Parts: sequence; structure tokens; C-alpha cells
Amino acid sequence: MVVCEIKPPARESVKRMNSQLWTLGSSMICAKLNAQDAPPPGSIVSWQDGLNTFHLLPRNESLLINLSEGDSIKNRIQDNGTNGAVWGIGNEVICKVKSWSEGRQLEASTMNLVRDNFPSVPLPEVLYSWIDRPLNRTFLIMTRVHARTLNVAWPTLSTGQRQSIANEMAEHCLTFAGKTSSNYESVSGCGVHENWLKKRAPASYTTTWLPVTLGPLSGPDLKEYMSKISDEPVPHFDIAALPFYHCDLGPTNILVSDDGNSVAAIIDWESVAYCPSFWIATRPATNWAYRLSEPNDDPQDLYEWSRLFSSALVVKGFSCQDAAFRKWRQAINHC
Repeated sequence: MVVCEIKPPARESVKRMNSQLWTLGSSMICAKLNAQDAPPPGSIVSWQDGLNTFHLLPRNESLLINLSEGDSIKNRIQDNGTNGAVWGIGNEVICKVKSWSEGRQLEASTMNLVRDNFPSVPLPEVLYSWIDRPLNRTFLIMTRVHARTLNVAWPTLSTGQRQSIANEMAEHCLTFAGKTSSNYESVSGCGVHENWLKKRAPASYTTTWLPVTLGPLSGPDLKEYMSKISDEPVPHFDIAALPFYHCDLGPTNILVSDDGNSVAAIIDWESVAYCPSFWIATRPATNWAYRLSEPNDDPQDLYEWSRLFSSALVVKGFSCQDAAFRKWRQAINHC
């Protein structure tokens, strides 16, 4: 199989041109100035960072004359292969780049909805977001949360702290579930990017950067779809009310406070949608994304977070149907 990669690769989307200037895709630049300097004309959004102020501006080719092609590796903190990458710009802001196609939910829109509807849920602040259509990708500028991931912090946490984090995350999920939809859809009515609730992509599918979504579908239509693609019964869920859910609450997407006693922020909001209720406690119990990374010097139970979190969700009243889901998933046909 030949894998088609988005061009230019997502990992090359942000380039540091010099110590004061970055290019962001085909349409934006970011300039670092002294805090006392006046904002440059056309500044879209600005943020303070120590003794400097950063300004996001429309791309101005005159500022790039006689500069090199730039360095996309400098300040890049995450490379997600063909699909996206993340950079730190200064100390206080993150730039996240993801592949995009028409009809795809924007992560910034989801985060803004969460901030407006669930003020108790900690998450980064969206400063600005845009679609770079010529390059088929989105850019998200958001505040940086200076905290460890749960995955990194795990070996240092006590048994009580680990349980406390699981309970707090389950409480957030209960809060989310108070908002429902009659449709399987994203917050903006787009299709849902959740590979585990739909038919497997054919072996001939090579455009790995282009997300394949399902829906929007009404609750009854979702159940009918799931019934047709598998030879086993669909796990039970209320087809009239699908709860709001963050579908990727693995240990790398949860940031914990310095003392390890609470959740500092929840990140990675692109896989958020109104989902069948059984999925809330079942996904953590069945998906590899909830595994912990094993440090070389401290072997541990890689599935401890998965079990703790799923069990905490069950205590909150959610149904874990892991056995039924596994049977349904394994029996997916190729019709």
C-alpha cells in the first residue's frame, strides 16, 4: 500500500525564520517585539510573553526578503506523522496544525463551546484559529498550560492521587453528559471522527491524512448502521439522547497540577462529539489509547489508568459494555 502524505507535510507548517519571526502556513506570520513597542499594523491577536509581545499578522512577503527558507524543527514539540504537528511559540503559546477537509469539525469551535457551557472544565484558551485552504490544514493558537501529562506524572502519584484524578475526570464526563443531541454528530453538526464505531477502511484507502468521518446520523440511524456492519448485536444505548463526550481522555491528554492532586487541563478536543451512551465508560476499557507508557526504570501495569477511569465512570452511572463491544467489533463484516 502506498501512503499519501499531505503536501507539504504537516511537520513543515510552521517555520522559524529568525529569532523574531515565524511563518505559519501560507497566510500568516508571527512577530516577536519588545513589550513597549507599538503593535504592528494589521495585528490580529497579540499576547504577552515575559519582556516581549508576540503578534499574529497576515503574511507580508516584504518581511521575508533575504531570509532563509526557515527551520520547521526548531520549537516543534510534537510530530504526529502525516496528520499534524505542534509547536511552541515562545513560552506561553502553542500552535497546533492538523489536516483538514470540508465538513471537518474545528477543534477551536469545540473548545469555545466547552468554555461557554462547562466553565468548571479546565482547558487552554483559544487565542485564534483559521483554515489554510490552499494547504488543507487548520491552525490553532492557544495558551500553553505549564503542567505534566498524567502519563508523565503517573509514577510519582500515590494510589489516592490516581483515584482522585480518575474521579475528577469522571465528574467532568458526567457534566458533559448533561448536554445531549438526538444525532451522532460534532458540536457544529459535522460528521464524527471515531474509527472504532464504524466500518474499517478498505485496504486500498491510502489518503491517511484525510480523516474519514461518519454522520451526522440520528440515533436510530446510527444503531441501524452499526447493526448492518456487524454480525453481533450492538451494545445498548438510548437512541433518543446521545451525550456529549470527549472521546480521547487517555493519559497524554490530561494535564495534572504540580502537587498531583487535581486536573490542570484537558487537551486535544478534536475527537469530541455526541456519542452513544455506552461509549463513555466502554472506550476507556477497550482502547489502546488509554494505556500508560512504561518507563524504563519503573515497570508498571500499563492498563491501570484504563481500569481506574472506566470504573470511576461506572460509579457515576455510565454503563461499561466492554464484552458486548468487543464481540460487536470483532464481528464487523465486509458488506
